[in-house]
Amino acid sequence: MSKDFEMSLFFVITHGFILNQDYYNCTDPEAIQGTRIKWPYLGWYFIISGGFFIILFIPCIIVGLRSELIKSSCYKIMFLSSSFDILQLIAGSLATGFYGIQGSNFCDFPKSIFSLGAIGCGAWFGGCISCVTLAINRCCDIDPNLKLRWIFNGNKVYVPLFLIMFYASCGALFTKPPLFRSDYMSWFFDPRVNNHPEFYTNMLFTMNNCLVSIFTTSCYVYLCILLRYKSRHSTNSNVINKTQKQVFLQSVIICSFNAVAAYTYVYMQYFYTPPVAIILGHITWQLSNGSVSIVYLTLNGTIKRGVYKMIIPKKFQKVTMVHNSVSRMMTRSTVDVIVRF
Repeated sequence: MSKDFEMSLFFVITHGFILNQDYYNCTDPEAIQGTRIKWPYLGWYFIISGGFFIILFIPCIIVGLRSELIKSSCYKIMFLSSSFDILQLIAGSLATGFYGIQGSNFCDFPKSIFSLGAIGCGAWFGGCISCVTLAINRCCDIDPNLKLRWIFNGNKVYVPLFLIMFYASCGALFTKPPLFRSDYMSWFFDPRVNNHPEFYTNMLFTMNNCLVSIFTTSCYVYLCILLRYKSRHSTNSNVINKTQKQVFLQSVIICSFNAVAAYTYVYMQYFYTPPVAIILGHITWQLSNGSVSIVYLTLNGTIKRGVYKMIIPKKFQKVTMVHNSVSRMMTRSTVDVIVRF
């Protein structure tokens, strides 16, 4: 644990922003040079797609904070998770693209790569625990008999929100950060500047990914079994309402990408992984963050309508509203004719 602290962002901050030279020494010419591979096309892909996802997030969050959605404990968790997603996109997409185009290694930009790795790691921890909390919240919403339900009532929801932020802060400040390597166009804990790779093993990261993935998967399997059981044994055809269905679907999609990325990154940190698989794993990580904005804009009616009103000028909104009204009237008329016939 002492090595973890000496290799953490907190140690760097409290020591004049100087990296511990026992573990991050870039004076060796071979370490500085390293294996350099430039990825111009893939780099621009990460920059453009990452920037696109961040742009989509901004109006979603603004609309969500202004609407009634923010009063829901579920959406409080989802919007906090979105802030972690944006931080991960900055590190995992924008920074990755820049360093990949340059063919940079850790020793080219040691402080910035170290800091971005720490921020990205903390945001990943926060995003993971947010998915766990969201899964528990969904379980409590579908199964009212669960005793944990009270933690999401009223202002009590700020307790798990605080714990999520605390956990994310610990992940950013007190663990070893992943560092960019251009030979694989991805982030690894070992920057290859030391002859002791075992120093760079981040056990907390591994435990986080394994436990979070297993727990999240278990929660949603439980939910699927519960919903199937209710649908078979309930006399009410609408076992869950439309809002619950939408939130459930959004939660499943968001957490599925997160679980796949978690499993992939644990594997590639400890076992040989082909370069193509590593790049695909990094893209999965990016999608685990960026897909959330797509989910909001396609599956959440309130956010979709709010973003539409925010972006589209009012004069065009009126034309569209008239067009939609006419379309609905024609559809209803057609249905009436069919029914009468």
